[in-house]
Amino acid sequence: MSMVPATVSERVPAPSPAMPGPAVSAGLAPADFMRMIRSRLVLIIVLFMFLSVVAVGLFLLWYVKFPTYSANAIIECISSAPKAQYSVEAQRYQKDEHERFLLSQALYVKQPSILMEVLRSPEVRATDWYASVEEDERLLELEDTLSCSPIRDSNYIRVAMGTRNPKDPHVIVGKAVDVYLREARDRAAAQFRLELTKLEEEASGLWDQIQGQMTQISQFAATLPEGVLGQEQRSGMTVVEAELLAAQQQVTEYQLQTLELEGIKTIYEDPSMGVTPEDRQLVELNPMVQMLLSQVLALDQELKAKRRKFGENHREVRNLRSRLAENEEQLQQMREQKLQESLELKQEQVRTAFLNSQHALYLAQNRLTETRAKQKDVERKLQDYQRLKDELEFLKEAREKANEYIREVRRIVAERSAIRIELLQPPLAPTERSQPKLYFGAVGIFLALAVSVGLSILFELMDTSVRTARDVARYLNVPILGTVPDADDEEVDVERIEAAVREVPHSMLAEAFRAVRTALQFSAPAERERTIVVTSPRPDDGKTTVACNLAASLALSGRRVLLVDANFRRPAIHRVFALENQEGLSNILIGAGRLTDLISKTDLGNLDVLVSGPAPPNPAEGLGSPLMRRLLEEATGVYDHVIIDSPPALLASDAPVLTTIVDGTILVLRAKENSRGVAQRAVSVLNHVNAHVFGVVLNAAQAQRGGYFREQLRTFYDYQAEGALEARPGGAALPSSARADAVGGEAGGETGGGRSGDDGDRR
Repeated sequence: MSMVPATVSERVPAPSPAMPGPAVSAGLAPADFMRMIRSRLVLIIVLFMFLSVVAVGLFLLWYVKFPTYSANAIIECISSAPKAQYSVEAQRYQKDEHERFLLSQALYVKQPSILMEVLRSPEVRATDWYASVEEDERLLELEDTLSCSPIRDSNYIRVAMGTRNPKDPHVIVGKAVDVYLREARDRAAAQFRLELTKLEEEASGLWDQIQGQMTQISQFAATLPEGVLGQEQRSGMTVVEAELLAAQQQVTEYQLQTLELEGIKTIYEDPSMGVTPEDRQLVELNPMVQMLLSQVLALDQELKAKRRKFGENHREVRNLRSRLAENEEQLQQMREQKLQESLELKQEQVRTAFLNSQHALYLAQNRLTETRAKQKDVERKLQDYQRLKDELEFLKEAREKANEYIREVRRIVAERSAIRIELLQPPLAPTERSQPKLYFGAVGIFLALAVSVGLSILFELMDTSVRTARDVARYLNVPILGTVPDADDEEVDVERIEAAVREVPHSMLAEAFRAVRTALQFSAPAERERTIVVTSPRPDDGKTTVACNLAASLALSGRRVLLVDANFRRPAIHRVFALENQEGLSNILIGAGRLTDLISKTDLGNLDVLVSGPAPPNPAEGLGSPLMRRLLEEATGVYDHVIIDSPPALLASDAPVLTTIVDGTILVLRAKENSRGVAQRAVSVLNHVNAHVFGVVLNAAQAQRGGYFREQLRTFYDYQAEGALEARPGGAALPSSARADAVGGEAGGETGGGRSGDDGDRR
């Protein structure tokens, strides 16, 4: 029965990680730094001892050969500058005026003129410091060595200097203070005398500006309209404002009148709505209408009389009736004529009144526009007038401040008290070293420790190799099946690492391969791990070693295993089991052999081997052919597991091709040999072909401090130190050095060279 899956979805289950644990973030936690420190502890100790010796030596050299003796003086400086500041800018900086005053005095102490006078004094010329400095460098040296700084939140200035001879600093500092005190008093008084002359000139100029400003205000006030500056007591408005209000009211009235006349005009222009009962009544009162109406009434009376007398058909009755009809028609025509004349008269009157109202509105609007312009002009002039008055007030205020400041300056010049300087503490001869302080040695030792730790962490961060299972989880996001220790750290002598499970089954190496077998069995269901490819990113990573020992451990657990050497480029399994490599897998892939005829038996009953055979011209095409699939189907019908050793995944396409037709892949990484980038590229190549990676086996992990197998090795051999290894038949005896270490110390060296590897690549 074939166990080779037909689709990718069938052969890629979702197994739980082989070594479950908390997810490891990409960042560095405090525990990571502690691990780095533990792993580099020897380097830290060596660097710390070396740097500490250097720091202590430099400190002793400084303390014995180059000590410094200091002397300092305290000067009290109190400014007698005028409290009333003259300029607005000076008021802005009044808050820190005191600090700036002290700082300027401190800088004045180190003026070249003062320092030159100090160097010319006989007392300074007699010092050892003067003799030890070259003539052209004395001024610069004194400027650098002499320090002068204000003491915070006080009126004091500290002047200090340090020299190698304890007899020199107080002499130089004292002379510098004496020169400064004399020069500062004279300089301040002279400065205020010059300032007084300039201030008096500026005050006189301000008075001239005030007079000119007052004249300009008077001339400008004469150009303003009458009543603008003095408002009416009752209305509270100026004349222009009253004119503007009247013009606005007049425009409003004419607008309402025009709208009303426009409505009346519209009514009279409609003939059906223009005639009113009043108009008809006026028409009836017209004399001509009255005369015609009288004639009609008279003829009507006469007609009625004739009818009674002569009847309807009499000639006179007919004449009267005809005359009556004519008069009634004339009366009706006269009425209509008079109504039309009355309507036309009203229309003309309304039209005339409407036009007159429009004209009056136009004139009122023009007057309103002119009044508004006049009001704006008055407002602008009032603003200019107010600006001139504000400028006058500003000039008066400035002159008042100037006069107050001048009075203060005159007082200072008269009293010769521009600045009050007192020597609060004269410089004294030093009695002990000021530099270096004793705690500098402790600081140097602490810095040595900090530099040592920092360099060790830097070296650790610069190391981009995959060294631990934590690195696998952090950078590859792939389960870790197990970690195999470096053979150089193994206490039992292992001659052939590829046969560790068979030849030294009680060693730590064999136990590590059995742990890989156990993790593999729990990484997926049994039916999903029948065919397994073992590959690595590069040669010498130990994939052949892992494949051989994994196959042997599975066979020893009672499963039937076929170990296939699919590395046609550098076959190695036949040398591990001492087999001939004349015929093998390549013969089956070209149809020139059968599996049952080419498999080789080993010393383990459940383990058979299929060697690679002669190298074919195109290995990748053969490994991906239907013949390879049929081979796997036939093998899985007989064996429980088929372990395939393939070439490195980054050097040949054989391994990616094989991963597409098997249940899963094991990626072998060599600790400290594979970089993170190489390992990530290998995982990317396998993911690109949808390979199911069971996990990673970290090979040759060194048992150095902070590594993975220091404590494991000690515990493993401590557990068997009572002679358990010697009592087991076929087991390798624990060497005496290992037993001694198991009882009283750690097992294994700090670092290992690493002998496990591909049999054909690295032994």
